[in-house]
Formats: sequence, C-alpha cells, structure tokens
Amino acid sequence: MPAVVALDLPSGVVALPADTSEQVPCGGAAVVIGRDGLALTLLEALPASALKIASKEEGQTRITVVIAGGLRRTATIQRRGTLTTAVLLKINDLPATITPMTMGDGAIAKVGDVVWTAGNSFGAMEEDGAPALSRGIISGRYEIGADSPPVRGRAGRELSTYRGEVLEIDAALNDGNQGGAVLDDAGRLIGLASLGTARQRKLGTAIPIHLILRDLALSLTIDAALAPPANPQMQGLVRSAGAIAPGLALVYMERVKGPGNPQSIPRPPRLANEVPKHERESVERWWNAYYHQQQMFFTDQAVTAMVIDAKQGLLLTANSNLHGDAERGEVLLPSGAIKCSVLARNLPLDLALLKADSALPTQAITLAPSPQLSLGQPIAVVGRHRGDNGFTATTGVVSTITRRKQQTDAMFAQTDAMANYGSLGGAVVDIAGAVVGMMVLLGPDGEDLPWAINSGVALFVDSAAILRALPKLREGKTSRRAPIVGLGISMNSRRGEHPIIKEVTADTGAAIAGIMVDDILISVDGIEANSPLAITRALIRHRIGDIVPVVVERNGDQVTLQVEIRAFRDDG
Repeated sequence: MPAVVALDLPSGVVALPADTSEQVPCGGAAVVIGRDGLALTLLEALPASALKIASKEEGQTRITVVIAGGLRRTATIQRRGTLTTAVLLKINDLPATITPMTMGDGAIAKVGDVVWTAGNSFGAMEEDGAPALSRGIISGRYEIGADSPPVRGRAGRELSTYRGEVLEIDAALNDGNQGGAVLDDAGRLIGLASLGTARQRKLGTAIPIHLILRDLALSLTIDAALAPPANPQMQGLVRSAGAIAPGLALVYMERVKGPGNPQSIPRPPRLANEVPKHERESVERWWNAYYHQQQMFFTDQAVTAMVIDAKQGLLLTANSNLHGDAERGEVLLPSGAIKCSVLARNLPLDLALLKADSALPTQAITLAPSPQLSLGQPIAVVGRHRGDNGFTATTGVVSTITRRKQQTDAMFAQTDAMANYGSLGGAVVDIAGAVVGMMVLLGPDGEDLPWAINSGVALFVDSAAILRALPKLREGKTSRRAPIVGLGISMNSRRGEHPIIKEVTADTGAAIAGIMVDDILISVDGIEANSPLAITRALIRHRIGDIVPVVVERNGDQVTLQVEIRAFRDDG
C-alpha cells in the first residue's frame, strides 16, 4: 500500500540538534538527497551558531547531525538559497544504509493529496534515532505574502522568514519538523516542512521542492508521475470541496473599532537573549503571553462567506467574523468589489446574513434540508482566504451532534477537522457533496474559544438549523436570545447553601410537575444543587422532552418530582 511505502522511506531524514544554549526545546531536521552526503534543510532549522556564519565561511562551518539509529556525524554548509531560505549541506561519512530521498513534483501537488511529514519533532531523532511521522492532506496552496507579519514562537523567536508559495498541510508540524521531509503517498519528497504560517490559517506549511532545487541551482531528477490516488473516501471529500468552492465568497468587513487582536499585553521591548540571565525567565513569559494574544486571535483580514442567493446578493457568514463592530464591507470578486452590509444576525447560532448592493456573479450554495449527521461521518471544512478560485479544505469526522455552549436550544455539531479563521464562515460538506453546515464560534468574543483554533475541536451549525433561522434573517430581524431549555424556574442563590426557588414559569416542566415558589432545590438528576454551575451541568446534557428527577425541600420534607425538560422564553 502507498502508506507502507511512505513509512519505509524516511531513513534519509536527519536531525539538526539545537545549540545547548538556545531557549528552544529542540533543533530542526534535514533531508538527504545524495549518496555523497548532500542534504537539504531550511535556515529556520539551523542551530543559532550556524545562522551567524557569514557567507564567505560557508563550506567550512561544521554542524552536528543525527542520523537514523542515533549516530552522530558532522556536516558543512555548502550554500544558501536567496529566495526560499533553503540550505545545502554536505554530511561527512554518510553510512550506506541511509537512503536518499526520491524527488517528487511539488508543482503538481493539489488540495486533497495525501502527505506525510517526517522530522525531528520534539527531538524524536535525537532521543529515539528515528523520525516522527504524521499523515494528513494538502489543505491549501497559496502564497505567504511579502507583507505578512512575522509569526513568533517561544521567547519571541521568529519561526520563519520565508515569504512565497507554500503547500499548506494539516499533518502535524511541531518544533523539530522544520527543514524535514514532506512526502507524497508514494514516499517522494515534495517539499521541506516550515514553521511559517499564514496568519489567518495557522496551519503548517511546506516550501515546494521544485522551488528549492531551482533556488539552489540543483539538477536532480524529479518523478513527475501522479501519486497513487487517495482512498475513495478522501477522493469523495475532495471532490465535494471543489464542487462547492465557487459558492464561497471572500468578504472584507470594515472594523470601525479595529481588528480583534486584543492589546492588553504590550509587545516586549527586547528578546529573551538580549536581557540579563536573571530577567530571562520573566521576559520569556511575557513573550509567550504576547505571542498567544497576537497569534491566536483575529487579525484584520477578509473572511469566508457562503453565497446563498446570488440574485438577491445574500451571503451567510459567522457573526464571529464581524468583530470590531463591523457592519459594512465589500465582497471581493475577480471582476471587482461589490459593497455589502449586515442585514441581520442570529447571535445564539453565531450567524450573520449579509446583503450585497447588487446581484453576485457567482454560483450559490444549496443547504441540505435534512443533513442526517452521524458520529464518525467523514466531512470536509471548506474555506477561502484569497480572491481567486483557490480554496482550502481540511478533513475529519463528526465528533458529536449535540453540543450546547449554553442552556438553550442552540445546538451545534463538533468535528475534529482543523478549523481556523480562514474557514470560519465556510461550508461543511459530506462525501455526497451536500453542504451540511457552516463553521462558527471561533471568534474573539467568546471568553473560552481562542484555544479551539486547529485543535481538533471545532463547532458548526447544521444546515437544517440554518434553514430554520434564514426566514427571520431574510426579513432583517436579529435574534439575540435563544429559548432556554430547562426546568422553568428562577432561584435565589445562597453561598454554601441550596438555592430557594423564587419563580416558576407557567407551562414549563417545573410548573406542570408541581414545583412551587419557596421550595429549596436539593438536587437535579442526581447532582447536588450546590451552585448555579452544578445545576447547569446537570441540565445541559439533556434534550427537550427528557424527564429528570428533581428533589426539593418543602416544609422540612424532601419531595422528589419528575420534571420534563422544555424550551421556554425568559422574558425577565
């Protein structure tokens, strides 16, 4: 099988250990391309001492490499590229057991192709003598623009200076992978792994190998044959993603209060290695907090929206995309921009309907009326973050279909597909090509959400819920609160004591079961009612129509009542 081939080949991956003085956990990796010891890597993978070497000293500077089996060798820098940050190394005394990599053709790699990463992830080569591997797909193909801000890691270290064409991949890339191999499913080298990312995507990338060979003036044979096809399931998802991509639009919104990046933590004035040793730890913590704030929150960027009615100029996106009090913007099209504005919002479902000033010259997306989502169902998350017809796609499965963030009837599905700002507001599609939902709730307004980006925990609204919400949105009516799902009571909380019921809403489960004002709430569904959070946790796992036992104290006696969970409006 192709996977076996890919797994059998990476003996040509070697480790580049970090200098012992560096404030990073591990070094990078390199890829052997010739039996004479020639190897490729990236500047970002070299130890700090090697980065300081002037070009006139190249060919003399020695660095340590770790090869398969944990053996150590020395290597010299032969030359550096000028466009790709590529570096050509010469490894001395390379054992005959090391197999150089076969060159694949990164120029023909496309979204959906299966890829493997092989590198020194968190020191795997140094500690175990073998590279760490991960499997994924090419999730995007685009350029990291010359004006892109630096992406920084621990202690403010700039992760990559490369700007140019990349292959985005959703296979794992961690510290130590940089400079390592990105392989196709036949085990051929199609790129070198980089820690450089597009800020709106925050997924790992690879610099295509054909660009690296050209930059270093290397004449190596490239196997341009197509890689073996992915499994039928993957092929179906990729076809589905490509088919609906023309119905996704790129929209830039005017954020009158600025982008979503919080400014509460100022940028540290110096790097950690620029301060005395006794200050280094605190500066590193400062940099880490600043890095998380700036890199993991929103930036001022165009967002993905689904065209749902091209003639009427209607687009649907996530309300999370409208941070900074955005109300107006432009739909960015190859033929020119068309102004648009927010027509209405559904805040509980994180939906926003946009209205363009004229019809849109694009196809529209048809939402599946009955998505029939099931656990383990394969899906793809499709997004757009550039103005042409290119699209991005990450794949995964439906993790659950009954997630609720609050005790309301707003229900979400969850997927383990990598989801980020580039896919927020994008479509969720199944193998059959049906659009079964839209990606939501990755915005900076949620108090506990920034961690969710590309974490394998992402929420989407299913298409049936969207269709139920659309009529009101089309009328220009905003929904700010969803019906509560619960017992139908309000309480006076008492610190350290059980709450007293102060009101019972008519026609709710509590009213029908006989719960009364001044009853003391003892437990809900077997969970002691010792805090509002405990009560919410007891109820949020239930759906409308469930019956739960509720124990109350009345006139000194405990009474158990069977209460139906219902949806109701809280007018208070």
